[in-house]
Amino acid sequence: MIAEKAVEWILAPMDGVTDFPYRNAWMETFQSYSCMHKAVSPFVTLVPGGKVRSSHLRDLFPANNKMEIEPQILGNEEDWFLPMAEALRDLGYASVNWNLGCPVRQVAHKQRGSGLLPYPERIASFLDRVLPASPLALSVKIRLGYRSAREIYPVMEVLNSYPLKYVAIHPRIGVQLYGGQADWDGLESILPLMKHPCVYSGDIDSVGRAECFRRRFPGIREIMLGRGVIADPFLPCRLAGISFSAEDEKLLFRCFVRALLRQYRRAGLPEQTVLQRQKLFWSKFAGTFVPEGAFEQIKRLSSVQEYVRVCGALLGCDLESAIDEIPKT
Repeated sequence: MIAEKAVEWILAPMDGVTDFPYRNAWMETFQSYSCMHKAVSPFVTLVPGGKVRSSHLRDLFPANNKMEIEPQILGNEEDWFLPMAEALRDLGYASVNWNLGCPVRQVAHKQRGSGLLPYPERIASFLDRVLPASPLALSVKIRLGYRSAREIYPVMEVLNSYPLKYVAIHPRIGVQLYGGQADWDGLESILPLMKHPCVYSGDIDSVGRAECFRRRFPGIREIMLGRGVIADPFLPCRLAGISFSAEDEKLLFRCFVRALLRQYRRAGLPEQTVLQRQKLFWSKFAGTFVPEGAFEQIKRLSSVQEYVRVCGALLGCDLESAIDEIPKT
């Protein structure tokens, strides 16, 4: 087990997944174990003319968040950055992350996210314009490139020239999306070139995988958890050396499912959106804590009322009752 206190586990930004209802449900269930208390938020897109409305920032309102949050922005428009940075400062934030990693084609084709990586001169122009005026410290989340891992080398030269808080690296190229394996060889080749602290992101989905990574890269102290923690919400606890009995694991999973439903309802989302989010999470859950054949039943449901009934039967509880007492280790 990994019990090294020097490692900080951070919830990675996943658009449409790790929003504040999800983060709050996770904290409501697992915060007593103090194994993951920080997240980078899913991106907020820079808005035309810098006209930032409160609706753009709802996911980041301090009152909506139980986790410590670093906001993330997506865009390449220098003139739109400063109004967003000032709005985030007014919410109490001290730093912001710039997304240069999103691989979605519709994003990349606009030279946003990882689609900007083949253009290091544009990255330099953005940083030249925004950093002198920004009220926030800036970090960057990148991939190894968009079409080729060779693209990382001129990008790293650019990033090394600026006072960034850290650089987070997901070692794939953009056109891979999430296919194949994270390229640890590629990561190893660029680490000696980096002048900023490195935060790692990508494919840490088990204790064994984390142990392999830590043996190979003992100097990296901050590691993001994304798809791994969506599949196994216990993962940060396991990585912190916390184990559960089978009975406690099933109880905690039941608590988490209840908390997800409650938090998405509290967010005031339409019923169908609430239902689709529950289906999304059930499609990802993987572990002995998941009742056999559960998703096959849940994916066919057409209302939250049906979900409450079917999911409650699967878990052997009233899904709308008070949360069970969280077991202590």
